[in-house]
Order: sequence, then structure tokens, then C-alpha cells
Amino acid sequence: MTEATRLTIETIDTVLEQVIEREADTVDLRGARFVDPHALLLLALLVLECDEAGRPLRVDWPTAPAVRRWMTAMGLFAEIGAAASSPPPRDASSALQPITAIGCEAGIGRIVEGFHHRLADRYPLTESSRRTLTAMMIELFQNIPHHSNATGRIADPHGISAMQDYEDSIFLAIADKGVGLRGSLRLRPGYEGISDAQALDRILREGLSRFSDAGRGGELKRIVGVVRSWDGAFALRSGSALLYFDEHGGDIYDVPAFPGVQLAVRLPLRRFGADG
Repeated sequence: MTEATRLTIETIDTVLEQVIEREADTVDLRGARFVDPHALLLLALLVLECDEAGRPLRVDWPTAPAVRRWMTAMGLFAEIGAAASSPPPRDASSALQPITAIGCEAGIGRIVEGFHHRLADRYPLTESSRRTLTAMMIELFQNIPHHSNATGRIADPHGISAMQDYEDSIFLAIADKGVGLRGSLRLRPGYEGISDAQALDRILREGLSRFSDAGRGGELKRIVGVVRSWDGAFALRSGSALLYFDEHGGDIYDVPAFPGVQLAVRLPLRRFGADG
């Protein structure tokens, strides 16, 4: 059993370690007082991954009404095919953008438009921030149909995304349980032995892609540049490696191995013109 009181970018890997490496069969969230979208998506994928492995994971859901309402409004229980015991009424206003499936490339424009409208309904976006955010979401969402099943061997990469606003920031999270960055890059001749940490480094430092064609790749590198210039925070997790940085700096860290790619971007609200 593992217990968590704050489920965030910084703490969700403790839960994964307990479940994946120590084979805990229960996650105790009864004392949780806060959950961020990145942790929410990873929790959803972890439950699904355990189900597919034939060892269902028991989750003791938060007792704090506000947290339960938010998780319900974000669509977590519908996503994993389960219901919280005695779930509170759905409070849709607490969720900026509930969990949304990211599938084929053809539907990405519609999904991005939905995310954009939900954000624009709450905040007076400037034209510059509107264009930047839309381009960022398109590039991030396209990573799922482009790379999550690059080998053609994943029955369901299960791409999902969600977004939440806070007093001072917007938090966008995207996740899948596909082949991961290393699995994609290994399809390129000469990179068969690349590690998860090396894949993160080469993609973000050099704009490396599994394609050798000139002009391919570099999307994540460009997004990192935007996030840094906006004084935001960025997390990119794939396999057993996590890159995280914020205004205080960052690095690549070892984390419990988990399939796919999970990514989070936190941007200050002042960059959207939300503070006038």
C-alpha cells in the first residue's frame, strides 16, 4: 500500500515506484488534498496498465469533498471505468478542460479548438498568446498519433489530455502509454541502443527525430524555448527518465519505468493577458 497527500509532478513517481517496482496493490489517496492534471493522467494510465496486466489496482479515493468533486468533474472515474464510492455531485465549473481522448491526427484541430474555447471563455487572451498557445497544443497533441505507436505494435496507446487553471497559472497535461521517445528514436538507424535519458536529451537539445529528413523534428525543442521565455515550467517523462524545469532551473532525473510519454506545461496567467 502507498499513501499520498499531494499528487503532483513532484510526487506521482513515488506512487508509480510503489505500484510498479514494489508491486503494491493499493494506492491510498484518502488524505489527498491536491491533485494536478499531470498526476491525474498518470494515475488514470497506471490504473489501466495494471488492469491490462491482470492485477487490478485498488485506489482509496480522496475523502476531501473538493478534491473528489474535481476528480469527478475532470472525468477520471469515467476514464478508468470506475466510480468513487458515494461520489459527490459533478461540479463541472471546477474543471477547465476534463480528460479528453487524443486519437487520430484528423481530429486534433477540433480538440484544440475545444481546449482553446474553454480557456478563452475564462480569460481575455491576447492575439499573440492565442496564436502561441494554439500552435503549442497542436504540436503537442500531434506527438500522440505521430509517435506513440511508431512501431505499429501498440493496440491502444491511449492518448489523453487535460487542462486546469490556478490562481497564477494554466496547467496543460498530455499523456499516452505508447512506445515512448526511446522506442520511437530506436527506429532510426544508429540509435538502436539509445537510453530513455539520452532520448530526452537529444530530442530537447538537438531537436532529434526518428526521421532523418531535413526539417523533421524539433517541435518539443521549440516548445521548451517558448515555455522558458514565458517563465513557465515544463515536465517531459518517458520510460525511466523525467526532464523537469521551472524558473529555478532543472535537470533530467531517473524515475520508475512506465510506458509512453507524459508531458506537462505550466504557464503564468500574466502571459495570457489575464491580469489586464
